[in-house]
Amino acid sequence: MPGRGMATYIVSKVLHRLGTLVLIMALIYILMRLAPGTPFDEYLAMGKLTKEQYEYLLSKWGYKDNLIVGLGKVIYGMFTLSLFKMVSPVWNQPIISLVSTRLINTLGLVLAAYVLGSMLGVLIGLYTARHHGSIRESVVLWSALMYRSLPVFWLGMLFLYFLSYVGGFFPFTASSEIRTSNMLHYIVDWFWHVILPVICLSKLAAVNYLFTIRNMIMDEMSSDYVTTLRAVGYRESLILEKYVMRHILPPVITMMAIDIGFLFGGAVVTETVFNYPGMGRLIYEAIWNKDYPVVLASFYIIALAVIVSVTIAEILYAYLDPRIRSTG
Repeated sequence: MPGRGMATYIVSKVLHRLGTLVLIMALIYILMRLAPGTPFDEYLAMGKLTKEQYEYLLSKWGYKDNLIVGLGKVIYGMFTLSLFKMVSPVWNQPIISLVSTRLINTLGLVLAAYVLGSMLGVLIGLYTARHHGSIRESVVLWSALMYRSLPVFWLGMLFLYFLSYVGGFFPFTASSEIRTSNMLHYIVDWFWHVILPVICLSKLAAVNYLFTIRNMIMDEMSSDYVTTLRAVGYRESLILEKYVMRHILPPVITMMAIDIGFLFGGAVVTETVFNYPGMGRLIYEAIWNKDYPVVLASFYIIALAVIVSVTIAEILYAYLDPRIRSTG
């Protein structure tokens, strides 16, 4: 019976998330169709295209499809992956070749920022919880709040100016032109180029983890079972490590899985500021050039990453806490 309940829960969540994914892609397509302009308008205005050639290109790339036909093509492309088989009208190359290299770069950036941000957030959150009520806690929390209030694009420009231009410690570009056969040299060179965008992007996760971990630990430390353990004679460190951390583990796992997906969204601004050749910069350039096929394929990857991470988090949460299955 428990196994069947878990299987039913997983199927219901997967179906629900598929519907959410279809809705997201439909909204993105509708918003793009409402936006004025096409990639060919400038060529028409400059006289490089005749009116007949212009109309032909609009029909060829689907810019003249009515809304229902266009939505049908998008939904069909989602499930058959034909979105990635299309050719970009701006770059004039298959979308799969555009996305593949950029996606690998973004995955490296996001994973590095996620590891750095989550580790710092958890460690500093534990530190502030252990020193609750002290001056050290106040200094750390106020510093974190100030750091959190800084916009990513402004923080990135500060880093570029003071650490790259004035200090000369890091390069201006976030991608290396050096291609070395030595894997260690390649990793060191890559990290040296991406350390600034990684720090900027990791702040989204680091500050959230800090306050979340601290608040959950403080709530648990005031619980009745913790009071009982103290009365029995358990040390504070043992109570925190063996009992409190076990109770806050499920929501932390959920938060970790969700943050992996949402860091993709934060990468758009970060990659644009640091001129990093990833998915975020590709989306920015595609929107600017009104390259709708590339925009759709790129947002599909990001939406899929967010939805898959959230779904995995919910399934893990339901596995750790069976009560979730009956209410989900």
